[in-house]
Amino acid sequence: MNRGEYRWVVWVSLAIVVAASFPYLIGYGTAPPGYRFIGLTYNIDDACVYLSWMRQAADGHFFLRNLFTAEPQVGRGFNLLFYCLGTFARFAHLPLVAVFHLARIVFGFALLLAVYGFSGVWLKDVRSRRIALLVVGLSSGFGWLFTRMQGIARPVDLWQPEAITFLGIYLSPLFTFPTLLIVGTLYFLHRYTVTGAWKYAGAAGVLLMLLANVHTYDLITLAVTWGLYSGYWLAQRPRDLRPVAGGALAGLIAAPMAAYQVYVYLGEPVLRTRVAVPTLSPGIVWYLLGFGLLIPLAILGIHESIKERRQTGLLICWAAAGFITVYLPVSFQRKLIMGTHIPLSLMATLGLTGLAGYLAPRWRTALLTLAIAVMLPSNLYFISRDAVRVVSNEAHTTGHVPFISENELKALAYLRDHTRPDDVILSAAGLAVLIPGFTGRQVYYGHWGETPDFAAKLRKVSVFYRLDTSDQERRAFLKKCGITYVVGYHGGSTAEMPFVDFGVEPASYLKPVFSTEEVTVYRVAME
Repeated sequence: MNRGEYRWVVWVSLAIVVAASFPYLIGYGTAPPGYRFIGLTYNIDDACVYLSWMRQAADGHFFLRNLFTAEPQVGRGFNLLFYCLGTFARFAHLPLVAVFHLARIVFGFALLLAVYGFSGVWLKDVRSRRIALLVVGLSSGFGWLFTRMQGIARPVDLWQPEAITFLGIYLSPLFTFPTLLIVGTLYFLHRYTVTGAWKYAGAAGVLLMLLANVHTYDLITLAVTWGLYSGYWLAQRPRDLRPVAGGALAGLIAAPMAAYQVYVYLGEPVLRTRVAVPTLSPGIVWYLLGFGLLIPLAILGIHESIKERRQTGLLICWAAAGFITVYLPVSFQRKLIMGTHIPLSLMATLGLTGLAGYLAPRWRTALLTLAIAVMLPSNLYFISRDAVRVVSNEAHTTGHVPFISENELKALAYLRDHTRPDDVILSAAGLAVLIPGFTGRQVYYGHWGETPDFAAKLRKVSVFYRLDTSDQERRAFLKKCGITYVVGYHGGSTAEMPFVDFGVEPASYLKPVFSTEEVTVYRVAME
């Protein structure tokens, strides 16, 4: 790239990343007196899981435990991404949420740069590569036409951020960093296939090894992608085994890490329970509508590539693998869609530039503008909806609302400073999801997926806090579950949810050790 092209790519990529950060900027700018923005918006529950991993790393632990349950664990798993982020936070003396967003921004920016470079394999002119960056960074589907619908039976660009590049950049480094590894792996495997230089296959293997640790699910999509592409290559060049050899070497390098992940999975019942939590795919129509205009443009792009004899087999195989793997008989189907948006966008760029070729030059910019205008609204709707939720302090899931009170923060600080790692803390759902990441302590329950038998435990906790539950029942529950600290709110009851206030109705087995006008921390003291 010359300096002008490089400058354009950098500034456009930065603009996309900043635009994707809009709800967070709203949150930090609108915190009411006595409250702080926790730095999270959509699906706060999952972000709290990543913060809990960072918290453990910041506390000096390499191996991770699931802090959203008190059930016995082996604790042999680790995640290199969040270990590095947590360790960086410790030495830089930065809040975990700040490091989380720094990583989200850096990896989002790096992903856009990598995709721009990757697009150069098929798009030889600057104008086409620029269009590709805009399509990858801004496009979504037709979800904006279905905003009144709820659940997963609706276009995925309304609710599944990892399906769309812009939304992945908005939400989490766990979407952008693995996608960056996927792009790098495929690029280096492609370079090996073209050149035969083993250094490229080795580089692909190193990236694949990192991916095996950070986001193991993606190995399935990559294996299917490269398997399809190897078959495509051999169909044209039966004696050329380079894609098979390159894939084998990369797989061999990554195999020890993948095997270790299997070892951890088989030896950790809590992890097996987590993986078994169903995250199934919606019907194919909701994926097609979620990708929207990309689908017909990608089909047109395939037609254009055949006409111009461009070798787009890798993009076609990558996109096909995405749609195949999301319907494999596994519990985590929809997680396998991550990254599919990229090959669809690059093929759609081929279709869009091919279509523009039939128009007079003065109409080509109008066509691009119209295409982006049709593909952008779902992304705008998504972040605008979350910005509204932030301003209204509305929780998206069972997690905490976007703003946390100073009193709650003080209670969390007490729990971190005055409890031990083996203590078990009980709290209402909203605060419980924050405790592992903010304190590094385990809770009885706190996350719909990370906590085994979450629904049953939620019912038990609701019974514990109810006004009509007897002291005998509460004592038995605390003893059976090994709970050592209880967090109680004052005046939080409503006509629909009458919860006990232990400050008004004291219990002899709960000793207050920290209290504010809003929340009190009790130590369980059985006689």
